[in-house]
Amino acid sequence: MTRWLAMVALLMVVGAVRGYNCVCNPRECEVLGPSGCPGLGMVVWDPCRCCQVCARTVGEHCGGFKGTCEPGLRCKGGLCVKIDRDEDDV
Repeated sequence: MTRWLAMVALLMVVGAVRGYNCVCNPRECEVLGPSGCPGLGMVVWDPCRCCQVCARTVGEHCGGFKGTCEPGLRCKGGLCVKIDRDEDDV
């Protein structure tokens, strides 16, 4: 019984990991420039390194496929927040 449960758990993990494959077609990428992005106007690569996207700014969702926060921000609880200088010293 334990072996069977372990096998089921393994198959679930493998299935979940395979669900995050990147499918890249650069022709489908939106052409962005800094003027088209909010906040600092930063353009970064998406998680698949296929297309350039706007960096996330304060209050926007972030992390993994949701995107990267612009400089001076960090992803906390799935949202971009300003870096607290006291946290840097820890």
